[in-house]
Amino acid sequence: MGLFILLSLTVVSDAMVMDEKVKESFVLDTASAICHYDAHYKDHRKYWCRGYFRDYCNILAFTPNSTDRVVLQDTGNQLIITVSCLTKEDTGWYWCGIQRDFARDDMDFTELVVTDNRRALAKNFWSGKDLSGSKNRSCRASKVVHKADHSRTSILIVCILITGLGIISIISHLFNRRRSQRNRRGKGLARSQKSNQASSAVPTPLTTL
Repeated sequence: MGLFILLSLTVVSDAMVMDEKVKESFVLDTASAICHYDAHYKDHRKYWCRGYFRDYCNILAFTPNSTDRVVLQDTGNQLIITVSCLTKEDTGWYWCGIQRDFARDDMDFTELVVTDNRRALAKNFWSGKDLSGSKNRSCRASKVVHKADHSRTSILIVCILITGLGIISIISHLFNRRRSQRNRRGKGLARSQKSNQASSAVPTPLTTL
């Protein structure tokens, strides 16, 4: 039923056509999709997004930019999408689209199904082939780099917070110091006024002729 709804949504436009409606891949593997489009749109911006509904999908990458996992290649009549280091959470509906200024974007979809590759790993082990070792290492390396970037950001945030707290403490210390000085001056002035009043209140002795 869901596939029928998506097909009915794409009947009105065939400028962007996905090569396959269902794609299967394995965990830590790489999946590719090819979206064919009219050469008239070669200068238009293309994108790759995820979501069941085309108008509310989450755009993952725009051409000519790519991410650490999603690589977009525009050949002039095809948009080639490559997604690496797949996980089971990547299973879902995806759209390739052509961005248009004064009309609705042309889009087409595919369903990506990611399964565990334990059986494939077992076959490679018994055949003496190591086809997943390099993929595991590359995926782990990309995750380490991603974590390192986050750690740098967190360190920068901590430094900014410490600097801000230091500035606030210095300002507070100066303010308290100035207030104490004002209080001391006020107390000194009050004391001098009292002494003056006391001296003026002392009666002068009477002089006898």
